[in-house]
Amino acid sequence: MIKILLLVLTLLLISLSTVADDPKRNQIGSWGGVIFKSDPLLNLHLFLYELARDRDALEEFKSNGAITSSKISIFEKAIKDYRKLGAENNIHIVRSESEIANLTEALMTGKGIDNSEAENTLGHHINEIAPLYNATLWGKHLEKNLEWHQELQFKLKRYGNKISADLERLFAEDLIVNTHTINITYKPGLLQGATTSARSHQTIINSTYPDYSGWLALEMFFHELSHVSSVGRKSTLRRLIDKEFDKFGVADKKGIWHPIQFYTVGETVRRAVSRVEPNYTAYAKANGLYRGHWDYKVLLDKYWMPYLDGLVSMDEAITNIAKALSKEKSKELTKFKMWGNKSAT
Repeated sequence: MIKILLLVLTLLLISLSTVADDPKRNQIGSWGGVIFKSDPLLNLHLFLYELARDRDALEEFKSNGAITSSKISIFEKAIKDYRKLGAENNIHIVRSESEIANLTEALMTGKGIDNSEAENTLGHHINEIAPLYNATLWGKHLEKNLEWHQELQFKLKRYGNKISADLERLFAEDLIVNTHTINITYKPGLLQGATTSARSHQTIINSTYPDYSGWLALEMFFHELSHVSSVGRKSTLRRLIDKEFDKFGVADKKGIWHPIQFYTVGETVRRAVSRVEPNYTAYAKANGLYRGHWDYKVLLDKYWMPYLDGLVSMDEAITNIAKALSKEKSKELTKFKMWGNKSAT
């Protein structure tokens, strides 16, 4: 704990004194081709977004005394504009055509805030609030980010190389191409706890959600890394799904690549840590993701698990999944036709 507090103080001084175009600005660690950062302005931006979209979080923030009542109005003005510009509708912080996404990209990539832009409402708010944020909240937020990073690094040193190698073998793709930046933030600014930009090889991942802590943090770290190359649009997996699902008439089910990604990364991490954490439950199962249009758990257990076990090839596994979905679709169409005939009589 003392080491973390000393590191917090050091990074506070560095983050307030380094220039915006310094490539190592706010870097707190690395692992292989991964760079970990904890940037105060990005943290502030997403913290404001979180307060704007979650009214309960805002009320808790206003009542906890971290900011005096005379200063709260500065935050409230910013939150009002964040809502107006899409936060209240959970507009995506990266994948949307919005001022919010533009600001996220500028802060993630180190471009900084361009004060010369006319449409820069949120940037002006960030500049106005930053001194108060740095003086009152950033120390606590940075400490939490560093704790999350330290715990993850401990697990990566022991299990990271094996998990990485296994995922590269299973997805038949490099896990990291050149470098990948993990931006650790106190709040993620979206309902999900993390998001990745495949274009810029940048991930935002939170340090405070319970389902992104402990062993789940290890899984979700690798899940986000695998978004870029492992399951990207031109990946081996996606190309196979495109080919086989078109062949069997189930093109509408091509989104299964994402459940397959969750399933593969979750199972790979589970196997890697099974000796020390025999009861580990993968993220998707623990959070009930396999339901509705993602109700593929039984199908993946039957046809994808054999691939993970080395019993069939990826091509065979995807073909078997496509065939099974095609049969299900045929059964549904038959039932629909029978129901239609009965209704007509």
